Amino acid sequence: MKTERIEAVEFNNRARQLSVQYRSGKTINIHFGQIGITKTIARVWVDRETNGRAIGIEFADGSTDFIPYDQPLAVAKDPEYLLQNQMEVLTALIRRELEQKKVSLRFLARELGTSDNQIQRLLNPNILNKNLTQLSKIAVLLGLEVEVRLKGAA
Repeated sequence: MKTERIEAVEFNNRARQLSVQYRSGKTINIHFGQIGITKTIARVWVDRETNGRAIGIEFADGSTDFIPYDQPLAVAKDPEYLLQNQMEVLTALIRRELEQKKVSLRFLARELGTSDNQIQRLLNPNILNKNLTQLSKIAVLLGLEVEVRLKGAA
């Protein structure tokens, strides 16, 4: 999954709100209760040991806690984060099926009229720009069906 690194973080004990600004420019505001914070916060910081992939929190009682970079995105139901997550799940399921059925990338490339390298990029979890049409074609070749459905938000 693409890692959204954290640029800055602020808190407001009175509003009980945490504001997380990502390097991409995206800002997510979440209520303490949404992430299980019940104590008063003394200070927050971007955790440099994780290269901006976590938020450190020190509470008024001296205890500390950390929040991973993606928790605010998941809690806020950020559409880009959720879509990226679903594409990763789809890619992982296809990769598992490829391994179980012992289907070669060369066979897929030939059937889709593309290169082995393109198939490798398509199935690489670190490459985020996926072609849903090609993933669907691979799924069909594996005897699978991709189903897209919408449901009401929880």
